[in-house]
Formats: sequence, C-alpha cells, structure tokens
Amino acid sequence: MRRLKLVGRACVLFVLFVVPTAGFVKSSGMFEHPVKPGPWQPTPPLLIFANPSNIGWATHDHKPTPDELKYLYFFGVLPYTPPPAPIPPSLAEMPTTGWTLDNGALITTDSNNVLVLRPLTYGRPSLPGQGQGWRGAYWQPARTTQWQNYTLGVTVTNLGGQGSRGNATIVVGYAITRAGWAVSTSGARITIQNPSGAHIYSRAIHPAPSHRVVVKLTNQLSVTVDGASIASIPVGQVHGGIGFGVWKAAASSNLPFFTNLQVNQ
Repeated sequence: MRRLKLVGRACVLFVLFVVPTAGFVKSSGMFEHPVKPGPWQPTPPLLIFANPSNIGWATHDHKPTPDELKYLYFFGVLPYTPPPAPIPPSLAEMPTTGWTLDNGALITTDSNNVLVLRPLTYGRPSLPGQGQGWRGAYWQPARTTQWQNYTLGVTVTNLGGQGSRGNATIVVGYAITRAGWAVSTSGARITIQNPSGAHIYSRAIHPAPSHRVVVKLTNQLSVTVDGASIASIPVGQVHGGIGFGVWKAAASSNLPFFTNLQVNQ
C-alpha cells in the first residue's frame, strides 16, 4: 500500500514537470512549422575518384588545382598532353606558320617573308582596300612564354602619309594569359603602351611610308626607329613572346605590312 502511494506521488511529479514543458513547446510553436526538405543536391565527386561519367563536373563546374589535375591524368580521366617544348628567342625571317589570332584561330603567312594582317569586313577576311579596325597575331605564344632579354627588329611598310589613319603595332613580352608591351608606329608618330593598355609614351618621328623598328626587351624597353634611339623605359623582369597588329581607322586607311623580321638574344 505504501509502495502504491510512492508510485502515485512520482506520477504526480512527472505530470507537473512534463505538462508545463509540453505546453511551452506547443505555445512557442517550435514544432508547429517543420522545415520542408530542399531539393536533393548530389555531393560532387572527389577528383581522385573522378571518372568519365563525372568528367563534366571535374573539369568544367570546378577548376581543378594542379595537384588535382595530376590525379585526373594518373587515373586516365583526362588524356595527358605534355606542354609544348620552349624554343629559344631566335628568328632569321618571318615564320609562315605558328601564328595565333586574338580569337585563338590559327593563320599562316605568305612565303615571301611578309606578314599581312587584314582587319575583317563583317566578320570575314577583307579584300585589298577593304576592312577597318584591329587585327593582331602572336607567334607560338605557348612556346615563347619564357622568352626574355631579346631584341626584335622588323620593317614596317605601306604606312602611308601623315593622316592616313593606319598604324602597325609590335608586341613584346606577350603570353596567352597576359598582354605585352606594344609599340605602335604610323607614318610620322610612335606610341608605346604598357600591358594594361595605357599610353605611356608618344612622340613624332620623321615622316616616311616605311620604318625599320627595333625593340629591345630587357629590364628596359628600348626602341629604335631607322637607327635613331627613340625611347628607353624601365619595365623590370618581363617574360613572353612576340606579336604584330594593324589598325585601320577606315576602310580607305593604308594597310601596313611587316617584313624582314629578326629576333635574337
């Protein structure tokens, strides 16, 4: 009998403590609005376990680190293509192959040691006397990325007279991931731009339809036109290859040509 009384008191105590707690939970609304589960999001695969079925995530949705790329190559998910071997900065004439345009397309030059870059007309190659705007080409950018301390000489022709609104640009220190230093020549003026595109130097030169331009890239960017020293600008340690470009302000502007190229250390 006494045991029953003790059990009864315990039940009373349980009700006294549990009921208020339950009432508080109900009145607070803690469980009245359960969170609805969101859409299922698959866990991206570890790159070490990547395979052809998830190669899209491994290579596009996520940019692999150099170490992750090693795993992708090791497990055969991506075919390994060794980087192109570098080449020394030495050219005795204008190459006919190996030129990459600004849009990544490849072009070849003629066999007469002349590089002709025609701005497009409605997205298509222009005929002589047509086209306007810019067109640039860069030689073997993947293989010349470590070029430094070299000298480039080239003859720019067909510049036209002063005011023809056409110019030729020589680029040094160029790489696929960054722009280079640009030396632009018209019939009577030379301009230098840094890799950010800012004009940092400009001066008049003696007017002529053709100029021999020599650009030396070391810790200084030194420019010579027709044997006369024009500018020397500190640039620090610069790596990268070469490129050329033309600008025609109008279809009637002269189209410059590049010839007699020579590059050496």
